[in-house]
Amino acid sequence: MKKFFLVIFVVVLFSGYAQFDRIFASEGDANKFISDYTRPVFKGLMYASNSAWITSAKPIKPFHIELNISASGAFVPPAYETFKFNDSDYNYLHIESGPDELPTVMGGESHTHLKIVIPDSAHNENKVLELDAPGGIKDSLPVNAVPAPAIQLSLGLPLGSEVNLRYLPELKDPSGGFINLIGIGVKHSITQYFPKPKDEKGNKKKRHFNIAIHAAYQHLSAGYNDPNSDKGVHLDLSTISFQGMASLDYKFISLYGAVGFSKGYTSLDVLGSYSFPYEVVDNNGNFIRVDNTTVIDPLKLSYDLNGMKAKAGIKLKLFFLQIYADYTLQEFPVATAGIGFKF
Repeated sequence: MKKFFLVIFVVVLFSGYAQFDRIFASEGDANKFISDYTRPVFKGLMYASNSAWITSAKPIKPFHIELNISASGAFVPPAYETFKFNDSDYNYLHIESGPDELPTVMGGESHTHLKIVIPDSAHNENKVLELDAPGGIKDSLPVNAVPAPAIQLSLGLPLGSEVNLRYLPELKDPSGGFINLIGIGVKHSITQYFPKPKDEKGNKKKRHFNIAIHAAYQHLSAGYNDPNSDKGVHLDLSTISFQGMASLDYKFISLYGAVGFSKGYTSLDVLGSYSFPYEVVDNNGNFIRVDNTTVIDPLKLSYDLNGMKAKAGIKLKLFFLQIYADYTLQEFPVATAGIGFKF
């Protein structure tokens, strides 16, 4: 459990930058900089976690159950591997040396040195703190993608419907971590409203082509509260999915495709008190003294997504076992693979 939070909040957010929190010293500028730096990983997490809901337009038989275990990866577009540092967007944070095209957390190495300069109210002295811009983790990943696993239980209902459930009750780690997740989806068959095809003798034929609509909502809450201080990180992630789906369903194989709409929202709060030593210099750059400054609750970030998606996939059915894979075209393309068990 503890490793899960280290991956999300340390490896992902602070990867490759041992003194990442020093940028909190730039006060309000920290929100702008870190938002641009972390945007691709949280958008990728929303796209990846909003996948793998359904693999056929054919509903499960009433009161039958399917258990699906899947892994999805949202591929980071090249445009999200860097971001432009515009000096006019910041009050105190500036580039001291190096390029103004900086890597995001999903980018490569950084070669830029930053400088925080905060003048006092009389503009006679300046608090100065220098630091290296953080690099990304692209070079340490086999594929530049944001992963998201999913475990889902689906129940067939009458009237050509089924319900999908993702649930993790609130779990707490002795070291301060917590997580809980709930997701619900509903699928409804459209094919059932059309008459079944008949053979030349007038007998109803088995239907292989199916059409359905599906809607889903998911919410993840996770974070960390340091038991030995007031520091903490809180993440809330919500996604919504609407899609129409068609599939060709045969005894041992299904081919499926869908077109739909995804929407998501994520908030990330970094809480607590963070203290930093500043060099205080005069307007000519002459050293005067060293001061300590404390910043409280330094970050309140938000990210959203809103866009269309289209996917295609294949599912192999071997008695009670199902193996499936699909690919979704959207802002962050998503590849999904999984297995399912029918009961």
